[in-house]
Amino acid sequence: MRFDFTDEDIKNELNKVYIEDDDVLLTGEYIEGEGKKYVLTGSALIEGETYHGFETEFELEDEIENPTAASLMSADWKWYDYIC
Repeated sequence: MRFDFTDEDIKNELNKVYIEDDDVLLTGEYIEGEGKKYVLTGSALIEGETYHGFETEFELEDEIENPTAASLMSADWKWYDYIC
């Protein structure tokens, strides 16, 4: 299933997540997946360079009933991995 960020999500920067351990800022365009496993597609800011079409796979700690793009971004991630 695909989850798109609403204009309100983007205005409130709910489509962004900063991964402190890697010093990476992810800006999501949309999320695809179901259950606990998802892929965030968007851009990544790494060492001052922006990479477009960047994909990050992640698994949630707990499954969310009736998920939205914003709720998936704010949920606790069990793990994540950069795909490209």
